[in-house]
Amino acid sequence: MPALAAFALAAAGGREREMRLPAAGMALSGVGDTALLGPESWFVPGMGAFAAAHACYIAALARDGAARGVRPRVAVGYAALWAALIAVLWRGLGSLRVPVTAYSLLLVSMAVLASGRNRGAAAGGALFVVSDALIACGLAGVSLVPGQESAVMPAYVAAQFLLADGFLRRPRDPAGP
Repeated sequence: MPALAAFALAAAGGREREMRLPAAGMALSGVGDTALLGPESWFVPGMGAFAAAHACYIAALARDGAARGVRPRVAVGYAALWAALIAVLWRGLGSLRVPVTAYSLLLVSMAVLASGRNRGAAAGGALFVVSDALIACGLAGVSLVPGQESAVMPAYVAAQFLLADGFLRRPRDPAGP
C-alpha cells in the first residue's frame, strides 16, 4: 500500500495536494496490513489503522463533493447490507461486536461516498466492503462461500487500486447522466 500511495502521488500530475488524503489512507492501510500480520492482539489496532484510512478517504471524498453524486438507492442498499451482515454476524463476533460495528459503519460510509465520485471509486468501495465482510464472516465463524479466506486479499488489493484510480480520475458530474 505504501507503493500504491507513492504511485498515486506521482501520477497526480499537478494535483498532488488533492491526493494527500487518499495517499495517507493508502499508507495507513499499509500500517493495518502490517498489524494484521502480527499476533491476534494486534487485530483491533490494525482495524483502527484501517478506520483511520477510511476517515482519510471519507474526508477526501467529502471535500471533492462526492456526496452530491450518491444515488439514494445505493445508500439504502449499503445500509441494508450493513444491517443484515451485523445481524447475521452479531452472535459470533463476541468481544469484537462493538469495534467491528463501528469500523463497518465507517467502511460502508466510505463506500457510499465513493459511489458518488466515479465508477472506479465506486467499484473500489464495493470491493473493500466485500473483502472486509469476508474477514468479518471468518471472525464470526460464518462461511458464506467455500474458500472465502482466499478471496480476501485479491478483493482488497483490487479495491485499493480502484480507489486510487478513482481518486486520480475526475469526479463525475452529478448533473450529468
